[in-house]
Amino acid sequence: MKKLHIYHINDLHSHFDNWPKIRRFLLEKKAFHEKSGEEVLLFDIGDACDRVHPLTEATNGKANIELLNQVPFDAVTIGNNEGIGNDKRQLDELYDDAEFPVVLANLYDPETDALPTWAQPYLLKTLSSGLKVGIIGLTAPLYLSYVPNGWDPKESDEVLPKILLKVAPSVDLIILLSHVGIIEDIHIGEMYRSIPIIIGAHTHHVLPEGKHVDESLLLGAGKFGKYIGHVTVSYDSDRILDRKAELIEAGDLPEKPGDLAEVEELQQRGEELLSAIPIADNPDRLKADEGHINDLLLLGLDAVTEYADTPFGILNSGLFLEDLPEGIITKNHLHQILPHPMRLLECTLTGRDFKVMIEEMEAQREELMTKEITGMGFRGRIFGELCYRGFDVDPVTNHVMIEGRELSDEEDITFVTVDHFRYITYFPTIENEGRSRLLFPYFLRDVFGLHLEDKFPIMREK
Repeated sequence: MKKLHIYHINDLHSHFDNWPKIRRFLLEKKAFHEKSGEEVLLFDIGDACDRVHPLTEATNGKANIELLNQVPFDAVTIGNNEGIGNDKRQLDELYDDAEFPVVLANLYDPETDALPTWAQPYLLKTLSSGLKVGIIGLTAPLYLSYVPNGWDPKESDEVLPKILLKVAPSVDLIILLSHVGIIEDIHIGEMYRSIPIIIGAHTHHVLPEGKHVDESLLLGAGKFGKYIGHVTVSYDSDRILDRKAELIEAGDLPEKPGDLAEVEELQQRGEELLSAIPIADNPDRLKADEGHINDLLLLGLDAVTEYADTPFGILNSGLFLEDLPEGIITKNHLHQILPHPMRLLECTLTGRDFKVMIEEMEAQREELMTKEITGMGFRGRIFGELCYRGFDVDPVTNHVMIEGRELSDEEDITFVTVDHFRYITYFPTIENEGRSRLLFPYFLRDVFGLHLEDKFPIMREK
């Protein structure tokens, strides 16, 4: 009986605290297994990048690829943070220096009706033992974000049947690198029995011993580099005999001198690169208050409504994490104040549905002021206080007033907010009834920076 060891990480999200330990562990395990005459494969399942980190922001993710190059990964796939955290040009350049193959079967370029040049739908590997392995990659097809960014995403069921017809007859084992989430992984396990191993990501699920769905073993190693996944595949000739999964807690791995300094250097390098880019000359300090409406939040509403060319806007105070200092404002200031990889969302509702949405907001206003939230693009601590621009809400009746008159049920109203409002579950009317589009290519902090640059320009000496 022979053994294949598969190690995987996913959803690192630029959390580098455990990276030196993870890198050392993977290199040591690869050397150990190869010395023992056992096969080993290493994979990353996407969202290695996250613009919450200043170095990722400053290098458009290329620094993350440099780090991944430190490990001999056999393949990676992309997550939504690579796919929509970059504009199309940035994504097309992201893997220029990658020393590993990118497998991705469900993201097409509509200009060529083909996969991007930096990706391949699957990878075939024949191990030294003779075992033939097929590796397929998928990412979450987030249409609202991918389409305006110049991509054509496909559902799993649109691409998997054709690929499996090509791959399954010629391999002994298929491994799916799946950044589509646990619900879709379960569906794939039920639908495609020729995929024995589905290494999952995107929904940050933790499966300490894996999850069996029909003939498939589903895997998931959480997020932020907390775990390293390990699967041991026992096989005899070309027949798979057994699969066993475990998770290794990265924080428990031995720390060595220099680990902390390496992590701190990554942070410092990113901040220095961003600090070298001046944006504006701000005349007065504006203090952030994550729990209440404040002048910094109001300035943010000025920025987003101006950019979207609509008088109506909604933001929450928890978005603004740091004060806007007096004096020269750099990209590093903007990143510290608004680290969220969020884009603006333009949404049109009928007056009737808009009032329903406002009722949803007002019913939760007090709770949201101190509610801790994570994910869906938000990188702060609490949601904070809702702030409206361009309309007033009667605190007793929740009637919506625009320029002294009540909004009618029949008229449309278009407002701007951040994409986070559509992805969270608190205001379902936005997703269910809204005619929405994301405004590319800028993030919230970029739009805020453009407004500051216009309002408080840096006066150049003649």
